[in-house]
This record gives sequence, structure tokens and C-alpha cells, in this order.
Amino acid sequence: MDFGEADRLLTVLSPSLGKLRVLAKGVRRPSSHMAGHVELFAHTHLQLARGRDLDIVTQASTIEPFRTLRENMVKVAHAFHLAELCDGFLQDADPHPAVFGLLLSTLHRLAGDDYRASFAARAFELHLLREVGYRPDLTTCLRCQSRIEPGANSYSVSLGGTVCPQCALTAPDAGPISSDVLKLLRHLQRTPNDRLRPVAVSEAVLREAERVMRRHLEFALERRLQASDFVRQATEAMPAAG
Repeated sequence: MDFGEADRLLTVLSPSLGKLRVLAKGVRRPSSHMAGHVELFAHTHLQLARGRDLDIVTQASTIEPFRTLRENMVKVAHAFHLAELCDGFLQDADPHPAVFGLLLSTLHRLAGDDYRASFAARAFELHLLREVGYRPDLTTCLRCQSRIEPGANSYSVSLGGTVCPQCALTAPDAGPISSDVLKLLRHLQRTPNDRLRPVAVSEAVLREAERVMRRHLEFALERRLQASDFVRQATEAMPAAG
């Protein structure tokens, strides 16, 4: 966000220091040599000077600008979604190197052409939830502890995962989840992030998976996800890129 007359307050995620708020002085001036290195979603090496209230960016050099990502409305909308989730789930100065690596690899997927943006985002969500302690149970009924079999199963955000058809009757917030969506979410959850490969999935399954995950994420964060609306609007405007 803009700060003062020419400065900018940045939220950055680092592998060893966690999430930080830092001040980049003068980057809004046309003559600033640092401005191009602190763009949204850029992977950048920063040098900081300790300040009384905020650390100050003294040097910056770009490692990967992800320029193609920022040039596509659907991809940049999904990048905002990833950033909102990291900002919401992570505390300041609490290192999560695995989340840093997950975010970086997902930005690479969004910037490229091999992965559909919505597919990459669902994988990110499931791995992020595992890292921060909100991993959904997708294999067991959280009421009776029986194994979930193909059929008319449901998903309860308050319980944290799937419930069988019989137990769904006693879970007020349980909503239906199709077998194809459950199969996709299980695949994304159990596949290590570095081994994830593109999978052919219908648009209908991806839309339903997004709705299920959004309910889970918003319940965990206890607030509405703003970037999800941006993703929906961007995807409706540019459906092929979604």
C-alpha cells in the first residue's frame, strides 16, 4: 500500500523470517531504481535495515519477476488469492519455509502454460491447510469414523471434512460433494507438491471443488475471502484462461 508521499509499505514472505511488513522508501518516484524490483508477486532478494517500527528496504534485486503472470487477468487474480491466504493464515515473523516454497512453486505454475490456474490453486489450498493445521479429512466420516465410499457423501466445514450419507443428516452445515470432486481433492492432497502433474479435469468439477474449498477456508479464517470474487469475475471475463 502507498505510504507517505513517495513510499510504499510492502508485505513480503521470506523462507527464514516468515511474513514481514517492510518500508520501501521513494519507490513511487519515477526516478526510483528500486521500483521495478518490488512489483506484486515478484521473487526478489531484499536487503533490509532494522528500523524502530518498520524495517527499511535498502537494496532489491529481482530473481524472478513473474511478468507473464501479471499480464493475465485470470492468473493475477489467482495470485491475489494465494497471497490473501498466506496473509490470513500466517502470523508476522513466524517462519514457514514449506509455505514459502509452496507459494513460489505455485506462482511458477500460474506463470506457465502447463497448469490451469484453478487446478494449481486447489493444490495450493490443500497443501497450505496441511502446513497450518487445518488439513481436511477426505477419507473418513467425521461422525461415525467409517471409510467414505463412492456415493452421496457430504462435506462439513465445522467438522473439517467428509461425512457419510447417513451422518450428513445430523450435520447441519453438511453440503453435498460429488465423487469426482472428492477424487480430485484426494489426489491433490496426497500428491507431494514437487510431484504434482497436470490432470485433465472438467470445468464443472473444478468449479465445485472451488466452492467446497472456499467454504472450508472461510470457516477456518472466520471471514470472507475477497480475492475469490475477483477470481470468479476474471474467469467469467476470460474463461479459456481459467
